[in-house]
Amino acid sequence: MKAKLTFLLMFTLALLSFNACKDSKDDDYGKDMTDDEYTNRWMYNKMKSLYLWNTDLPASPDYTKDPESFFYSILYKYKNINGDRFSWIEEDKSKETKSLFAEPNLGFEYIPMSYFATGVENERSSLGFFVVYVQKGSSAELQGLKRGQVIYSVNNTNVNYDNYSTIFDDKSTLVLSVYGNDGVKTTLRTIQAAEQKKSPVFISKVIPNTKIGYLMYNGFERGPDEEDDNNFEYDIELMESIRSLYSQGITDLVLDLRYNPGGYLTSAIDLASALYPDRTGKVFAKEKYNQHFEDSLLADHNNDKTIFDDYFLEKAYNTNVTIPKSSLSRLYIIAAEYSASASELVLHNLKPYMTVYHIGQTTVGKDKASMTVDSKDSRIKWQIQPLISRLSDVNGDGNYINGLTPDKEESEWAEGYTMQKAYYDDGTETEIPSLSIWTGGLTELGDPSEPLLAQAIYHIQTGSFKPSVKAATTLPSKTSVRIPRIQHNESRQRIIIDADRFSDLKKNK
Repeated sequence: MKAKLTFLLMFTLALLSFNACKDSKDDDYGKDMTDDEYTNRWMYNKMKSLYLWNTDLPASPDYTKDPESFFYSILYKYKNINGDRFSWIEEDKSKETKSLFAEPNLGFEYIPMSYFATGVENERSSLGFFVVYVQKGSSAELQGLKRGQVIYSVNNTNVNYDNYSTIFDDKSTLVLSVYGNDGVKTTLRTIQAAEQKKSPVFISKVIPNTKIGYLMYNGFERGPDEEDDNNFEYDIELMESIRSLYSQGITDLVLDLRYNPGGYLTSAIDLASALYPDRTGKVFAKEKYNQHFEDSLLADHNNDKTIFDDYFLEKAYNTNVTIPKSSLSRLYIIAAEYSASASELVLHNLKPYMTVYHIGQTTVGKDKASMTVDSKDSRIKWQIQPLISRLSDVNGDGNYINGLTPDKEESEWAEGYTMQKAYYDDGTETEIPSLSIWTGGLTELGDPSEPLLAQAIYHIQTGSFKPSVKAATTLPSKTSVRIPRIQHNESRQRIIIDADRFSDLKKNK
């Protein structure tokens, strides 16, 4: 599997040749090392060349550790908001002919979340999968799964903090037990996972009796097969969806990225280019590497510093499809706590050019780029994804490590559920749903009454935001209860970038 850049970076494969450690130096190299030490030394040398904090790597690391422990031990301020929260390592599944980002297509999307099943004071929290949307025509939809339901059991096994990240693995047949939108428990008929397209354009419509367009876009994905570098089916669908909205005479657009974790840089540039009217010849984003890497890139490109600039496009990347021309004077973006990477990039980097209203909650705060690095060496069975770049807008402004804060804070969780204060293991206060007092669950996406969309519509029509549709009910805290933090899949918070970035983006601008 070839090396891929995630979040905002592209380079030619030749640029990787300057890395300090080759996959194999000579026939004798490493013969006296264990596989772990051999892998760790390869890993360390890649990090010395690519890592954003390459000068802060430990001088004498312990190469005898297992590769996973070794990798996390050398990261700069790992899990610290001022350091590295997003670099990661995993076994190289490409050597098992499985795509790095392959996931089972269950026909629905969910968010693992703690909840209290009753209002008992010292009750331990439970964990469930809160369904946020269901694909049309899927087996899940046909069997009655709906947005807002809470899955508490899969194939007669209760979801818990130990199994939530693996309970769906290698399962093509599912029996789901759920809390329904009326708070009543039920078990659905058997659901079949299937090989079907998961278009990221989930909803594209004009709100009835208005000139307001609504586009829910759930991933910056180019086509059904990530391994096919020439398939841009989803990008073309995105452009045609926006073109259709414009042809219907919309005067405003609400772009919903609340569940969008990122995807391809080229898809992000396509989208931004379709939203900004005066795009020609202008810079969408800027990149900043470690000094060693940056000097190497400049040396290979005649000291042309514009190689670090990503421009708006006139045609969808690597296609002949013209990007629709926008006449929007302002833009409404719904983004929340699961919006990351490319979603944040579009939100942040359009603001220097046009009025952008952010409705929802503070986003993840992934303002840096990472690159997936693997090896052809059969002894190395791991691949790493280190952060290697800082990202900024046309003015050089970035550094949104604390996330992007909304112009109007609105929580679909507080609107749909009774929330109860609780505490993480480290003592940090949070709120989680209490299902003993059911308040209706989540409103259907695209419905004008859905709280976040309703805020956008209200502001478009009146010029101001309104108080929350329904005041959130918050129960007293359960001070004696501590809940674990849920680890979300950070590998999904990404942009995959083409290896030929430096030539092709300039050719297409």
